Amino acid sequence: MKARALGKDEILFLLDLISKQKVITTKATNATNNKLKEEAWKSIAQEFSTMAGELRRPEQLRLKWENLKKSARKRNSLIRQNNLNTGGGKMYIPPDEALDRVTSMLGATCTGFTVEFGGDREKNDATRCGCGIH
Repeated sequence: MKARALGKDEILFLLDLISKQKVITTKATNATNNKLKEEAWKSIAQEFSTMAGELRRPEQLRLKWENLKKSARKRNSLIRQNNLNTGGGKMYIPPDEALDRVTSMLGATCTGFTVEFGGDREKNDATRCGCGIH
């Protein structure tokens, strides 16, 4: 029998549980961290199942987390592309509380890095010498 999809409140509760387990969001993949992550997922599944009244395996919740991360990254990429578009109007991207929380949990791995200096966004006319090279 296939498990039913998680509701919005259940997703937000899952994110609460994940945020309490800092090891889940660490990038380290050594044997020690992998074991800690496995134990954290078991703990999350147990607490989640108790709250939801429906048994969820750690693998199911971990897959949901992976899918939420993909969706958040995709949404943030779409928002960045939309902000860079010129002309033709902007696309409306509705707010999503769960994906916004995932984005904040992932930080720069989801939102991208900002470059304070450099890039081709700003040109300083004072640096041009008029030779056509710069």
